Amino acid sequence: MAEGFLRKENPVRFFALALGISWFFWFWVILFQWNVWTFPAVIFGALGLLGPALAEIILVFLSNDAEQKRDYWSRIFDVRRIKLKWQPVIWLIFPAINLTAILLALLSGSHMPDFARAKEFLLQPWRIIPFALFILAFGPIPEELGWRGYALDSLQARFNALASSLILGLLWAVWHIPLFFMNGTYQHDKLGFLTGNFWSFMYGPFIISVLFTWIYNNNNRSTLSAILFHFMTNFTGELLPATGLSGIYGNILLTILSLTVVIVWGPETLTGKGRIRGIFPHQLSFILDFPLRRLILSPEELANRLHLREDSRVLEIGPGSGYFSVEVAKRIPKGHLELLDVQEEMLEKVRKKIESTGNERVGFTKGDAVRLPYRDCEFDIVFLVSVLGETPDALACMENIFRVLRPSGVLSVTEQPGDPDFLSMAEVSNLAKKCGFEFMESFGKGRNFTINFRKPPYV
Repeated sequence: MAEGFLRKENPVRFFALALGISWFFWFWVILFQWNVWTFPAVIFGALGLLGPALAEIILVFLSNDAEQKRDYWSRIFDVRRIKLKWQPVIWLIFPAINLTAILLALLSGSHMPDFARAKEFLLQPWRIIPFALFILAFGPIPEELGWRGYALDSLQARFNALASSLILGLLWAVWHIPLFFMNGTYQHDKLGFLTGNFWSFMYGPFIISVLFTWIYNNNNRSTLSAILFHFMTNFTGELLPATGLSGIYGNILLTILSLTVVIVWGPETLTGKGRIRGIFPHQLSFILDFPLRRLILSPEELANRLHLREDSRVLEIGPGSGYFSVEVAKRIPKGHLELLDVQEEMLEKVRKKIESTGNERVGFTKGDAVRLPYRDCEFDIVFLVSVLGETPDALACMENIFRVLRPSGVLSVTEQPGDPDFLSMAEVSNLAKKCGFEFMESFGKGRNFTINFRKPPYV
């Protein structure tokens, strides 16, 4: 992330000014119980929406710092700051989230949304552009000029990216509260104060703030990237409304996505720089069982790649919550599956899965992958999925695997996209060669592959 000129500024002053301006104008609408779409309430309502932008503009231009002002304008208008590969992220995340949430709600027995706004545009497509401009002008632009345009840099000067995101998300949610008392707003008319929908709505800004920071930091602090992402948030909500049960599913999906971003890109900057590498935390093991993971590699397909026999003795290092373990155990009814993990909590999770199948030919060992607590030549097959790079010494791990494999035994290493400790096929092959393994075969390519090696029969 590039260093910013606003990083030394006090975020407290900004938040006090932004909330103060917005709430001052909205107070009169609430006091006189005006409908926000009537005159003069519509003027006060619009001025209130400008609070974050006005706060930023005031503070930036009071600074009398020419370089800071150039940075301010550049982050708003310089489209070159937004990297091409981030365009699909900005434009497609919310359509994908809302569509999935609606589908999950339908599968759970919820009613199909009426898609009233989308139907209007099908009948009168010429209305899409003015409506999109209205959405852009009353929300994304005035809010993001302040939230990401000013406050985020100030917070990141004091806290890491994750903490900054959550602080900003909380205050961003609180900023909306007066809208729940204003006649004519979506918050007042559709959601209601302190209802289940209220808490669902308030949780939204809190959690998606992580995604905004992720996009902002990875695109050279582009305020424009945040504006466009905010626009897609609001515009998608109009065309593909996720409310009620689908809203709950939407928040769950956003939480999973935000947690994944933190794990993969790291909490320090959310850019992959300074990220925490190593063991996947057991508290987030539910991510490993996410159903869409099958699209990357299913347990059945991995088991097919291992050359299992009914009586194979198999060692899985780092099984996590057992996403692949159950299927492998099922394929070796006369053999034995041994699971080794450094986290006792992970072993308990996979133990419950295995026990629910009635399979008793599985062992569970808490141990270190670089000091395997097994006899020489004990296993026919050893496999690891997105684990080798997590070990403190990958070469020592390979040497230990070589020791516990019988002659002609198979080592299978799988690496998958999204893993912060990913090792390329070339890196894995070099490690295996140093330990004396012979190449057998490979499946897949790029960041999603399985590569198999054989221990020489004469060792």
